[in-house]
Amino acid sequence: MSTLPPGPKLPAVIQTLMWVVAPVKFGKACLRRYGPLFTARIVGFGDVVYISTPDGIRRILRDDASDFDAAAANESIRFVVGEHSLLMSGGAEHTERRKVLMRPLHGNNVATYVEVMQSIVEQEIRQWTAGSTVRLLNVFQRVTLEVMIRAVFGITDSSRLDRLRQLVPKLLDVNPLIILLPVMRRQFGGFGPWAAFQRLLRETDEIIYAEIRERRAELAVNPDGRGNDVLSILLAKGQDSAGVTDQELRDHMVTLLAVGQETTATQLAWFFERVMRAPGALKQVEAAVFSEDWKLLDAAIHEAIRARPTTLDIGRIASKEWKADGYVFPKGTMFAVSLGLLHLSEDLHPEPENYSIDRFHPVEPPSAHFMPFGGGSHRCLGASLAMVEMRTIISTILRNVRLRPRSATPEGVTPKGPMLVPRRGAEVVIAENHMMAGRE
Repeated sequence: MSTLPPGPKLPAVIQTLMWVVAPVKFGKACLRRYGPLFTARIVGFGDVVYISTPDGIRRILRDDASDFDAAAANESIRFVVGEHSLLMSGGAEHTERRKVLMRPLHGNNVATYVEVMQSIVEQEIRQWTAGSTVRLLNVFQRVTLEVMIRAVFGITDSSRLDRLRQLVPKLLDVNPLIILLPVMRRQFGGFGPWAAFQRLLRETDEIIYAEIRERRAELAVNPDGRGNDVLSILLAKGQDSAGVTDQELRDHMVTLLAVGQETTATQLAWFFERVMRAPGALKQVEAAVFSEDWKLLDAAIHEAIRARPTTLDIGRIASKEWKADGYVFPKGTMFAVSLGLLHLSEDLHPEPENYSIDRFHPVEPPSAHFMPFGGGSHRCLGASLAMVEMRTIISTILRNVRLRPRSATPEGVTPKGPMLVPRRGAEVVIAENHMMAGRE
């Protein structure tokens, strides 16, 4: 059998529109009708085979990983992250680049960022007045960006900090037309989304390269004076024979920014949106924070990740013929490895729409049923940073603030670029704030 799995018969344009506007509904509808292996037709990508079985995902991401090209599947974002990005490499090259980034993102080093994370979120909390409404998504976008700029980039220059705070949100809000349609990547006389994006990218790059040059100069004068931020550690690495070029450093930094900042902010927003609407969950989490029961807090975070994925899929392209479930997939087949649909599977996670910490505590589900950071050699390198950041931000808020949802109605899922965000931005009311400005 060599044909692709069944899927919607609608025109590619209609399927693409559904995929862009309501990806979760589209994916779940296809899952119910066609099962965990189906084919969608997406403009800019052609036939895309969705796979959400534990066995199929394990094979693509781990067992048969050498038969799939992750970099080719990420080609549509090369213009953002750069050719030296971890996302644009495979095989031995990927392994080497991953080694470069492993040290600064190791758990022990990430732990040194906790104090900075706490101070950043505390600064936000002090502005919350009792009785006011706060859109947590907006807050967490600011907080996670600040963590990236200060802890990961290590930037302290006030003018650069201020400019990056303005540029990065615009840079990450990429017009989907640029990603889906290469024909849109034209200047059109300096007008249009591509020209606007290029201006943002140039200015952001200028700041990053200026920081790299200054940091190199400082290290040349004082080799022992480096900080613990990711950029400083990578620059110190660049002093040895392996070498790390300015372009490589830039691409590593932008990749961490593009992949980590918005994802963590969105997941934090979904955490509070889900926890506050599940009976007893908020009290469980508050008790865990005050007793420092980090296993229970991690379980609560994992259940939020499962219940509300920030993205549905990761892409892979078959680099050779591949067989699965009776199908023979030819070389070049595009796969959407749908971790989101895996996590929303009714067979693996009964009543998947219900948020329940008990799914992960005291016993966790099989690893094949829950893969929050992917798997195999391409597993998210920033997983440790993301978990430490979420624990720190959640615990800092709950130690000082009492929240309640603005509305009892759960917030729907809405796409924002590649992210799946709470429709109302995870709105909460500040019931009580022990850190409010003027009270200390």
